[in-house]
Amino acid sequence: MLCQRLCQEKRGTLELLDCSTLDSAPHSAQDDALPRGRSSEKVMELAEINRTSVADQVASILRQRILDGELPAGTALQEIPMAASLGVSRNTVREATRILSLEGLLRRDAHRGVSVAQLSLKDVAEIYQLRHLLEIPAVLAANPEYSDVFAELQSSLEGYERAVEDSNWVRAVRFDLQFHTLLIRFHRNRRLESFYQKLIGELRMGMVLVDRRHDDPGGLVPVHRRIYELLTAGELPECATLITQHLRDSEKRLTEIMNHRISQASVK
Repeated sequence: MLCQRLCQEKRGTLELLDCSTLDSAPHSAQDDALPRGRSSEKVMELAEINRTSVADQVASILRQRILDGELPAGTALQEIPMAASLGVSRNTVREATRILSLEGLLRRDAHRGVSVAQLSLKDVAEIYQLRHLLEIPAVLAANPEYSDVFAELQSSLEGYERAVEDSNWVRAVRFDLQFHTLLIRFHRNRRLESFYQKLIGELRMGMVLVDRRHDDPGGLVPVHRRIYELLTAGELPECATLITQHLRDSEKRLTEIMNHRISQASVK
């Protein structure tokens, strides 16, 4: 059972509880020695850590099912059946779906509940239009004084390279999106950066599918490496031109995959 496997793992020095106490807190003689208020506080903290760690693992399982196509776009996810099938509480499932909603893999609707995110061709066109409007001016505004951004860009690029080498496309896309989000920091506008993170998060699932089916996924790394080199060299107009082409290529690949899936669905 899932909970039996999850409960064997450790998070730091804290050992997770067994299934019978998955959503309750541990009790020990040490707790009895604590003042009642402090003991209750400790119990609540441990329970929260336990619940969160299990939720992370449930989110990981659901994430993989979504990216593998086991849970197609538009699939409704109901808390009670899902909690029963995974052997966890509804609160744990709710936290797991919240995590995936922030990643753009799930969508929450006040009336329809939670479902697997589904992009339309119009959604993709609008998102990429905004990416052009935000990323190109950001690159042109790059300043050598923003050493913090350049350091994080380099770290993100190195993580991206390792993920591609390992063929870990979920992780690769995370670094890819992180790299582009860091470019937005050259605007020096936190609200704009927050908006961009939500915007680009909607593309996460589609981009994983694109990278998995790309003829030469390793070829994506040199493009990002070149973008970074042009930025550090101060060749901003050339960098903006490269990003423009990169975004066009990315949109084209995603649109082709979506059209293919639409045509397959119509045949069925």
